Amino acid sequence: MGCFPKLQLQFSDLLVNPMHRLLVIMMSAVLIAGCGNLKTSDFLSRTGDALSKIGQKAPAAGPDQEIKPLFDQPYIDPLTEYLQRYARDPARTTQLEQVSQERERRCGAVARRYNTDEITAAGLASYRRGYSFSCAQDVAAYEARLEAMPPAPKPSQQPFNALLSDNTEVRDGEAKKAAVSRQLNDCYLLTRIRNFSDALIACRGPAEDGAAGAQANMAQIQYALGNHESAYRWAQMAVPESGQAAYLLGEIYAQGLGVAQDKNAAAKWFRTAAGLGHAGAENALNNLVSSPEGASAN
Repeated sequence: MGCFPKLQLQFSDLLVNPMHRLLVIMMSAVLIAGCGNLKTSDFLSRTGDALSKIGQKAPAAGPDQEIKPLFDQPYIDPLTEYLQRYARDPARTTQLEQVSQERERRCGAVARRYNTDEITAAGLASYRRGYSFSCAQDVAAYEARLEAMPPAPKPSQQPFNALLSDNTEVRDGEAKKAAVSRQLNDCYLLTRIRNFSDALIACRGPAEDGAAGAQANMAQIQYALGNHESAYRWAQMAVPESGQAAYLLGEIYAQGLGVAQDKNAAAKWFRTAAGLGHAGAENALNNLVSSPEGASAN
C-alpha cells in the first residue's frame, strides 16, 4: 500500500488549484524522504492543518503594539493622525493619552528651539511649514510674540543729491586741507630762503586763518623788511605758541623798534622764547642782562 492510497488528483487540478500544487510538493517531499514510517492518517491530518492555514491573516496587534512604532519614529504628524483616527474609541483611552503626551513633549522641544533663536518673520514661515498641523498652538504663540515686537527702525535714507553733496563736501574739505598744508610748507621754505616777496603771498592766507607758524613767519618777514610795527602785531598773535615770535618781541623791545625800548620787557620775552624751545633765546637773555644798561636778572 502506498503513502497516498485515497488521494486521486487529476493533472488539470494541479494547474488550476494552488492548494493542490502545495499538496503535491509535500507529497513529493515525503516520497523523497521515504514514507515507510508515515501513516496515512498522520499525513492527511498534517496536510489538512497546513491547507487550513492558507489565506489566514495574522492576529491583529493590540492597542499597545499599535503605538510602539509611533514612539519609535521621530516625526510628530503620525502622532496627530493617530489621535484623530481613534479620538472616539473608548478602548484606546490609555493609548490616546500616552500619544497626546508624547506629541506635547515633542512640540514643546520644537517650540524651545524656535524661541531660543531670534523671533523673525522668516522663523515664523519656517515654523508654519513644518509644524502647523501638529503644533498649531505653539506656532500661534510664536506669531503673537512676533507681532508684539516693536518694529525695527528703518535706516535713515538721504536723497541721492544730499549724498552727492556730502561726498562733495568731504572731498572739498580734504582738498582744502591739502592746499593749506602745501601753502604752509611754501610759507616756511620761502621764509627760510629769505624769498620774502613770495613768502608774504604764501604766508598771508594761513596767518589770517590763525596758523601760528604762518603768523610767526609774517612777523619775521615784516621785521626783515623793516616794517617793525607790522612785525610786532603779527608776533603778538603768534606768541602763545611760537618761540620764534617771542624771541622777535624780545629783539623789538631790546632795540626799541616800533615801540619804546624796554630791557625788562625784552628779558621777559627772551625767557618766554627759551621756555618755548627757541635755541638762541638763552644766549640773548644773558647778553641783555650782562650789558651795562641790561635788564634785571629776574
